[in-house]
Amino acid sequence: MNLGSILILLAFLGTVFSAIQYFRLSRLSFNNTKSKKGNKSSSSPQQLNQARLGFYIMAGLVTLASALLFYFFLTHQFQYRYVYGYSSRDLPLGFLISSFWAGQEGSLLFWTLMLAWLGVIFMRTSRQYELNGMLFLNIIMGFFLAILIKASPFATFPQIPVDGAGLNPLLQNFWMVIHPPVLFVGYAAASFPFVLALAALIQRDYDGWLKQSLSWTAFTTLWLGAGIILGAFWAYETLGWGGYWGWDPVENSSLIPWLTVLALLHGLIVQKTKGSLKKTNFVLAIITFVLVIYATFLTRSGVLADFSVHSFSNLGINSYLIVFMVTHLLLGFGIYFIRQKDIPFIAMDKSAVTRENGLLASVVVFCASAFLTFLGTSSPIITGFLGNPQNVETSFYNQVNLPVGILMALLLGIIPFFTWIDKNFTSVFRRIIPSLILTILAVIFAVYMGITNLTMIVFTAVSAFAFWTNLLVVIQNRKKGWHLSGAPLTHVGVGIVLISIIVSDAFDRSQRVVLEKDQKQEAMNYALTYKGLTPRPDGKDIVNIEVEGDNRKFLAQPRLYFSPQNRGMMREPHVDWGILKDVYISPLERRADDSNAGHNHTIVLIKGETKTVDGYAITFHSFHMSSHADGSNAITIGAELEIEKDGKKTQLTPHLVIAGQQRSSEPLPIDFKDRSSEKHPSVALMAINADDKAVQLMLSGFHDHDEIHKASPDILIVELSIKPFMNILWAGSIILLIGAFISLHRRIKE
Repeated sequence: MNLGSILILLAFLGTVFSAIQYFRLSRLSFNNTKSKKGNKSSSSPQQLNQARLGFYIMAGLVTLASALLFYFFLTHQFQYRYVYGYSSRDLPLGFLISSFWAGQEGSLLFWTLMLAWLGVIFMRTSRQYELNGMLFLNIIMGFFLAILIKASPFATFPQIPVDGAGLNPLLQNFWMVIHPPVLFVGYAAASFPFVLALAALIQRDYDGWLKQSLSWTAFTTLWLGAGIILGAFWAYETLGWGGYWGWDPVENSSLIPWLTVLALLHGLIVQKTKGSLKKTNFVLAIITFVLVIYATFLTRSGVLADFSVHSFSNLGINSYLIVFMVTHLLLGFGIYFIRQKDIPFIAMDKSAVTRENGLLASVVVFCASAFLTFLGTSSPIITGFLGNPQNVETSFYNQVNLPVGILMALLLGIIPFFTWIDKNFTSVFRRIIPSLILTILAVIFAVYMGITNLTMIVFTAVSAFAFWTNLLVVIQNRKKGWHLSGAPLTHVGVGIVLISIIVSDAFDRSQRVVLEKDQKQEAMNYALTYKGLTPRPDGKDIVNIEVEGDNRKFLAQPRLYFSPQNRGMMREPHVDWGILKDVYISPLERRADDSNAGHNHTIVLIKGETKTVDGYAITFHSFHMSSHADGSNAITIGAELEIEKDGKKTQLTPHLVIAGQQRSSEPLPIDFKDRSSEKHPSVALMAINADDKAVQLMLSGFHDHDEIHKASPDILIVELSIKPFMNILWAGSIILLIGAFISLHRRIKE
């Protein structure tokens, strides 16, 4: 056992010791309260110091282990499997640092580190909730450290490799340094509303936990939201599929707890002001934390390996994650059901026109969106129990969340006009008139610009209504102090984001263009000229395209390269940023002449597409990915093909095996009779692109006169897109986060 593994083991013992001490103190406090002899102050100061010391030692050991792993990356200690798997000698410093959280083991260690550091802050500020809160927090820490003992980032090779496997090319990006740490801080922060809720339930303090919980909930909301927005920007800028949100299961797994923590934040505001929703808030605090662990299970268990390009392979920690999740689900709801009869219930007048009911409606809307997204995301697991695991189409999420989004925008626009005291609709309507007038003008302009779909017109109306209402509130509050502008400023940002989504979706234009080298091609009022390839030492070759349009000329330099780590051809787009629109160029395929290829040719097929080569009609139906049962990191990919010639059909499934940087593919003969003959053509799977649901095939033994060989010597296929309002969307996201930060500052100050 090496030093890193020893540090993790000692940290586990430290958190167990701290948990035992806090458990003893909690029992003592409970007995004193029950006998009315005292409270926390009657606990042994020495025992309390020991409990705190145990947690401090654990946090220190986790910090040392993290620093040690950083040191191993910076000094290229490739005898450690994790360092070997995610770094190499040629990586610059920034990417060496981000290699720390690039894989499962390191990201779990970083999550644990953030949880330990935030736990120290919690321990010093939790006051009357320290004993029970720290007990539950130590239980959480114990699970994380147990997982790290099982899936250790300090596992070693028997021999020291000369160099590492390198960082996934898609992760060699500036946002890799920022996005994961921000998201993991949000994940770690979600633990504290949970432990505060359990501590409050244990102590029968059903209102006192509000102040601390509001701060931690606002903190979680800010960091989770920032992580999701950064991830969306990263996807837009780096991934060549042309969007910023694809409803990927792993993307959804971070969105779902963000929606429930937003519901919790609004519910806590209602409880603080009117005393209502006590039970609802306890349930939401428990569910949010469990959903974070569920997100971890989805990402790291390998259950989504066939459905998500972002999921990790199975590290053998499935049972740990399931026990982790089920334990805290039972623990949370077990304590809740024991106490629920004691929780005071304050009825709400559902017919009243009050802010209380408006916020209740927003809680319902957030939860509805989270539940529907949860169903879609979990569909592979749910259908797996029935036999054949299947994923829902992206359209499912758009269809179920569109009405939810309309309701959300409507509430954002109307709630600011409500007060906590019942008012009639007449008084509310008078205050709404300025926003309604501005909204009507916005809708007329949208229709004039070309938005004619009725659903989109309604969505535009409510989004504009939300924007104008909250902007007017921000203006009205300017004299009262900036600290009161947090919530309305956040809602202004949401309104801008929603409007930008509508505009970008309605007016987004794309066209696939076939470019022959040095030949100008017109498309959507732009002239594109492919100037050839610029090879790079890292293998991420640059494609040079001269673009003329909008009375200017610029050089677009997207990238197109093969990535073994990503199991296929990767592309990075070129984004020419503009105030009102972006010119987005993504390379799809390059067909280059190879005079030595002879009878070997490469084709790319999208799912359902058929191409005919030398009389053989080849159709790609689907692919599947699976990890090896032996626990290795090898992944097997299969492409299900149907091949037809002269009225005869056959089914072939060539496979590609990827293990680190090594990949192997066994050609399969295409023969309708004698499969043992070596004279027949064969097909091998070379790569896949899961984003496009495409495969790259190597065809051998075909005649020279096939249609591929007749193609132009150097051809590049690109997708040119005009994406309006994208910078407005990012600006709205920034405004949203600024408003959330102001709200957090206010809650902490209170």
